[in-house]
Amino acid sequence: MITIDLQNLPSNYLMAIFFRIFILFILVMPLTTKAAYYRWTDSKGVTHYSNSVPPSDAQLGHAELNKNGIMRKIVISSKEKRELLLKEKRQKELNKQKEKARKEKAKQEEEEIRLLSIFSSEDEVTKAYNSKLRMAQLTIDLLKTRHKKQSKKLEHLEQQKERSKNVKHKQLLDKQIEVALDNLSIYQQAITENLVEKDRVRKEYKTTLSRFQNLMVKQALKESSKE
Repeated sequence: MITIDLQNLPSNYLMAIFFRIFILFILVMPLTTKAAYYRWTDSKGVTHYSNSVPPSDAQLGHAELNKNGIMRKIVISSKEKRELLLKEKRQKELNKQKEKARKEKAKQEEEEIRLLSIFSSEDEVTKAYNSKLRMAQLTIDLLKTRHKKQSKKLEHLEQQKERSKNVKHKQLLDKQIEVALDNLSIYQQAITENLVEKDRVRKEYKTTLSRFQNLMVKQALKESSKE
């Protein structure tokens, strides 16, 4: 066996040996630290161990093991990914519905507080909405009166046009007739809109009165429970 006395070797020679050993260590170290093994179960239920996962089984998911066989990473299967995404989607939709319900409940509570702050009795509710309905009917009656006057004016203009022999006068009457028709259209639209609004107020009155009655019952029950 050949022995080497390191103490008698030149220092530069020793440095060269140590440098080469260091470089070799650096090159070998990544191979030992990065070496990985995989465990997976194929479509037949058979468990495999290997340093790579076949492309045919890549979608089934696998576990990555270190050199000591300890699991350090799990890659879920494509099916599990789809199920996870579907579960997250359902959870988001459920959270969205819960948030919507929470906001609706908060809005309802605010409306109830506002309702109780405005009215103190059923009679007040009825009087307030009767006043709105009367105003709506007055507006409708006024629009109908103007519509009727405009209709008579249009009829008069058309009669004038039929009797007129002057071309320029007929042209002037045509313009006036056009304006009258536009006004009739405007009045009719306004009448329709106010009729719709009156119907909305009537329905709102019924809903508000019912809600107010329920709130009064709740308050009465709450007060009786305290006693």
